[in-house]
Amino acid sequence: MGAVLAILSSQALRPVEQEEVETAANPVSNSKLENGEVSPPPLTALPQEVAIKILSNLTATELCLAGCVIQPWSDMTEDDILWFNLVKSEWKYAKHIQDRILEQSWASFKKLYLIMDEAQLIFAVNPLKGIEYLQDHRILSKEASDIAHYLHKTEKLRKEELCTYLLQHRPDVLEDYVKLEDYSNQSVLPNVLRNFLTKFPARQCNLDKEQIGMLLIKFSLRYSECNPQIGLSQDIVYNICCSLMLLGYDFTHPLIKNKMSKREFIRNTREVTPGVSNDYLGHMYDNIYLIGPVVR
Repeated sequence: MGAVLAILSSQALRPVEQEEVETAANPVSNSKLENGEVSPPPLTALPQEVAIKILSNLTATELCLAGCVIQPWSDMTEDDILWFNLVKSEWKYAKHIQDRILEQSWASFKKLYLIMDEAQLIFAVNPLKGIEYLQDHRILSKEASDIAHYLHKTEKLRKEELCTYLLQHRPDVLEDYVKLEDYSNQSVLPNVLRNFLTKFPARQCNLDKEQIGMLLIKFSLRYSECNPQIGLSQDIVYNICCSLMLLGYDFTHPLIKNKMSKREFIRNTREVTPGVSNDYLGHMYDNIYLIGPVVR
């Protein structure tokens, strides 16, 4: 199949001779190439399910290029199964609303793909307009939870615009967004916080202290909900997160010559985290010392 896919891609990117068009339109048995190798049968000579299986390995751009070769290929590349699978693979949100999509009886799933692709481009320029575009086409509802699912599952969205939308325009959607995070049985708090903050890079998104504080509040609540066995309340998780951020700043700032020691970190953090053991706080310190700050 890999050889056939390579031939399809190369044919889609070069001019097609009249003789090739006639051969593809009138399938014949396999023929030999000049070097003696047997060429694969024309795509139109294969059973439809086999041809669709081959075409399913192409990206959306490659499908469009393949459809420009000859008319029979154009018909096959418009197949709804191909485009519906592309929608589900490139926009995981589509799996969340699959029933809704099927109920709307789209004229073609290629059109649905192009709408979602266009929405992504609009979102990169104006996040509010991008969401409105999807709502106008009845792909998104106006419920905060539905918008949160789309933002959480769509990896193609730029982080700058995601931060702008969630932190400046729709903090209610941010709450539902964080609820989609699953921190169950993840006991190493610095690692979990570090992974969470990669979705909201402070420097890249120019976040201020108030916005970072909002993120830490949402994160702390979700982390304590997912890990009740650890016995840390939201306030204690929040205070530990703040201490970890300050420790990372202390380690990386070039003007701070006397770096905070483990003993100093434990003493300072213990005052705002009653009930937390020194060993636990010591492990937090070691994590930042060895891996790096939680804010990149």
